[in-house]
Amino acid sequence: MTNVLIVDAERVIRSTLKERLEYEGYVVDTAQSRSEATGKLERSAFDVMLCDISLPEKDALDLLSVAHDSCPDLPVIMLSKLKGLDVAIDCIRRGAYDYIEKPIDLNKLLNSIRDSLQVKSQNRATKQSSGPKVNTGNKPAVAAGDDAQFQRAVRQRVQPSQSDAMVGTSKGMVHVKSLIDKVALSDARVLVLGANGTGKELVAHALHDQSRRAGGPFIEVNCAAIPSELIESELFGHEKGAFTSAIKQRKGKFEQADGGTLFLDEIGDMSLSAQAKVLRALQENRICRVGSDKDIEVNVRVVAATNKNLRHEIELGNFREDLYHRLSVIVVRVPTLKERAEDIPALTDYFIQKICAEYGMEQKKIEPKALDELCGMEWPGNIRELRNVVERLIILSDKTITLEDVNTYAVGTF
Repeated sequence: MTNVLIVDAERVIRSTLKERLEYEGYVVDTAQSRSEATGKLERSAFDVMLCDISLPEKDALDLLSVAHDSCPDLPVIMLSKLKGLDVAIDCIRRGAYDYIEKPIDLNKLLNSIRDSLQVKSQNRATKQSSGPKVNTGNKPAVAAGDDAQFQRAVRQRVQPSQSDAMVGTSKGMVHVKSLIDKVALSDARVLVLGANGTGKELVAHALHDQSRRAGGPFIEVNCAAIPSELIESELFGHEKGAFTSAIKQRKGKFEQADGGTLFLDEIGDMSLSAQAKVLRALQENRICRVGSDKDIEVNVRVVAATNKNLRHEIELGNFREDLYHRLSVIVVRVPTLKERAEDIPALTDYFIQKICAEYGMEQKKIEPKALDELCGMEWPGNIRELRNVVERLIILSDKTITLEDVNTYAVGTF
C-alpha cells in the first residue's frame, strides 16, 4: 500500500484530497500545520507528501527542508494558490518533486503522484545495482546549473496543459489524437475545423504542447473579437505615432509568438487586408509593424481555426484562396458532441472532478439514469454546453446528481 501525507491548512482541501486518494487506493494521513506534519514524519513512513505552501510560506519551505533532510527519497509535491513560475522554481530548487497550482487539477495531481513513485522506485533499483545515478525522488529532472534549461523544464512541468482536457475514446477523437501525434513534431501549419464549442483550441494547445516549441510561447488571437481596423496592429504591432492612439511602440502577436506557436482562432472572420499581410508573413517569415517600413524576421508556427466553411467563403469572395492553401497543409476536423456521444460519460466525470476541485468541495456522484439522460440530449453548444450544464448541476444538486436534477436544471431555465 502507498502511504500519502497531506499537509494543508484548509480542512476542505484536506478532506477532499483524502477522499479522492483513498478512492484511488492510497492510504492517506493528514496534517494542518508544519509541527503536526513533522511529528507524523518522525513516527511514520510515507511514500509521498503533498504540502500546501501557504502554511505560511516559511513553515512550508521549512517542512520541505525537514522532509528532504530526514527522508531524502520522499517525493514532495507542493500545492499553492500563488500563480507564476518564480515560486515554483524556488520550490523545485529546494528539492520539491513538483508544484501544482490551486484549484487543483486532480488528474494532474494523480499523474504527478504516480510519476514520483515511479522515479522513487527507479532510484531504489539503481542504488541496489550500483549503476548510473538517476534523478532522485524529490530533485528536479534538470540540473539547476543551466538556468535557462532548468526554468524551461519547470515551465513545462508546472504550467497546466490545456490539452489534458481532450477526453474521449470515440472513433472521431481517436482520429483527432492520432493526427496530433503525427503532426505535432513537425512545423507544418494546421487548420482546425469544427463547430463552436467542440474544442478547437484544445487541439491547438495539444499541437503546441507536444511540439519542439513547447518551451516557447503559445499566443492566441481571436480574430472575430478584434475590430477589422485594429486587427493588423494586433497581429503585426505598430510604431509610436502610427495612428492617433499609438502613444508608444507595440509588438504584435507574431513577434510575441516568436519561437513558439501562434493560434489564429476564428480566422474566417479576418478582413481581406489583414489576410494579405498574414499570407506575406507565412510566405517570407517576416512581418512589418504598422507605421514602419522595416521588416522583422519571425519564427512562428501558425495554427488556425474556424467554424466556417472556408471554401464557401472563398466562392463568396470573403476569404483568399491562396491563404487557405497556405494554412491547410494539415486539416483537422473536430467532431461535434452529438457525433461522439459515447464520450459523454467520460467528459461528465472529468468535469465533475475538475469543477468540484475548483470549488473546493467533495466530489459529487451522478446516478446512471441521470448520465443516460445527458447522453441522450442534443448538445447544440457541444463540449462548452456540457461543461456549463455539469457546473450548474454541481451547484444546484445535493451530494448525488439525480435524473430529476437533470430534468429540472439541464435546460438552463427553471
